[in-house]
Amino acid sequence: MKLYYYKDELGNFGDDLNPWLWDKLLPGFFDGNEKDWMIGIGTLLNHKLPVAGRKHVFGSGYGYGSKPKLDDSYNFLCVRGPLTAEALNLPKHLAITDSAILIKSVEVPKVNKIYKFGFIPHHTSIRNFSWDKLCSRLGYNFINPEWSVDKVLSELSKCEIVMCEAMHGAIVCDALRIPWIPLKAYSYISDFKWQDWLLTLDIPYKPIAVPSLYDAESRLTFSEKQKNSIKRTLASVGLSSKSWAAPHPQSSSQTLVDEAYKDFLSASTSEAYLSDDALCSSLLNQYLEKLENLKVIRAQV
Repeated sequence: MKLYYYKDELGNFGDDLNPWLWDKLLPGFFDGNEKDWMIGIGTLLNHKLPVAGRKHVFGSGYGYGSKPKLDDSYNFLCVRGPLTAEALNLPKHLAITDSAILIKSVEVPKVNKIYKFGFIPHHTSIRNFSWDKLCSRLGYNFINPEWSVDKVLSELSKCEIVMCEAMHGAIVCDALRIPWIPLKAYSYISDFKWQDWLLTLDIPYKPIAVPSLYDAESRLTFSEKQKNSIKRTLASVGLSSKSWAAPHPQSSSQTLVDEAYKDFLSASTSEAYLSDDALCSSLLNQYLEKLENLKVIRAQV
């Protein structure tokens, strides 16, 4: 059996949980044989899934790309939530929650709480703006989703409350019983994915909006800035080319950055979320049962 997940070349906490978590729960489980695939943590249920081989879906979600063409090569043990089940016309009972909840069943080192607040942005967002500088100004612990899983877990655990634009930051915080507050700075943050997961916890998705900030252009060389400016000008009059990389947005004004600062401070006074203890334990137990089912499947292949 082979593990299927998305691998970002720069790193992404939610995706990188796959090899980290499954190696702890299923040591020696994967031998690389592509006759059987385990479709793990992530928004993986789309047209990009392998065509050949049996696909054992274990808590993945739908949300990007076109729907997969389901046939008898699919074995659904569970999916992320009811919106995924509905979109793929699957039985409702398959919607348990995101399989990253299983982190609750492995040992995570205990660390002292150092920060009142932390912030983990979406992995794309850190490439738009230097969120670490804003966090420093706020006195928040900046948590980079490109860091190793161990480092991210350690930094999350140092916080009393974590503001999460990264959904798997919130999923792991909830599993580890760290209160969290959802934020949204960019339009690409998927409401569908968040709602799919949160419906399994009986929690509404009400993210606090903060401004979309950009400063990537300021980190370019002089010649890169010139090219970027030209491309942005041409794009504004409809003369862009598909062969070009998209130009970086113009850097945000200090006024907008100050507005974001105030919004973060305001968000810190909001009520943090944490799913019901009994519900969280029940969902975990359902996953532990599914994990045993997966072991039986593996023994038969």
